[in-house]
Amino acid sequence: MSQGIPVGDVLNEAFQFGLKRWGTVLRLGWAPVVVSLLLAGGYFALILDFEVLSQANESQVFPGFAEIFKMPMSAVIALGVVFYVLIALIYCGVMASIFRLVALGEESPGFIHVRLDGPAWRVFWASIISGLISTAIWCVAFFIALIITGNTVGAYFNDMGTFFSGVMAAVESGSDDVAAAQAAGMVNYWRTFVYAFAIAFIPLLYVGVRLQPFVAGSAAENRLILLGSFKLTEGKFWSVLGAMFLMGLVIILISMVYELFSSVIELLMGLGGGSGALAIIAGVMALIYVAVTVFYYAVVYGAQLAFSAILYRRLKTGE
Repeated sequence: MSQGIPVGDVLNEAFQFGLKRWGTVLRLGWAPVVVSLLLAGGYFALILDFEVLSQANESQVFPGFAEIFKMPMSAVIALGVVFYVLIALIYCGVMASIFRLVALGEESPGFIHVRLDGPAWRVFWASIISGLISTAIWCVAFFIALIITGNTVGAYFNDMGTFFSGVMAAVESGSDDVAAAQAAGMVNYWRTFVYAFAIAFIPLLYVGVRLQPFVAGSAAENRLILLGSFKLTEGKFWSVLGAMFLMGLVIILISMVYELFSSVIELLMGLGGGSGALAIIAGVMALIYVAVTVFYYAVVYGAQLAFSAILYRRLKTGE
């Protein structure tokens, strides 16, 4: 039986990377974020008729769905797919740089860093493949659940529509009776969902563990390592699962501390409604809030990406 990976060492290295290289994460990520925002703004500028939206805002009468677009819906969707791929690829470039830095020690120089090269594309396709595998598992589990409950696809989605329309009707009328009446026929809907989740849980967990090094390893190597990922994790399932569980737990704890800090800072910022010392305090608190938020996301994002790359490197080298 193969020896598992040192879980504590993996977590320690991941968070050490996040804490020590958070500035690198910012340097690699700021330009892609700006470019992505510009692309998103350009997309909405191309498809939306802002004159129609402005007139609707003044008249308080919302126009038809098709009237707010400058082009046919097919063109809106096609253009949206193009922009989505571009934005996703840009972010995959950031991931590729961090994966290669952690796994191979490859530094990416430059203050402006937007990469659309081979590693970025491999991260993109590896992410797509992972998503398709998870989707396929969900679909199989869903159809098995439909068979078990004696339901059909059409009936299932009709039940879902009935449920949400009942909730909306209850909200609009302020009565719980409407929602109760609509929800009475929802037993099959929820039962199918629970069965699908129960059927999919173990396969999704298994595939998630076995594919944990897939994306990072594909960035580090000159190929997609789909089957290689299964080979790397062979005999290491429980230690990889333990590392993933503890990583998620630590991230949750850090997030809770950050949320508590945010609540305190927002409370202090709210004291600056007047002038003088309180306004100065509120301004200082706002600056602290922005700085800590940037630091928090850089550390967490860096640690999470480093975690996958560290797992890949240790599984690959056996160290």
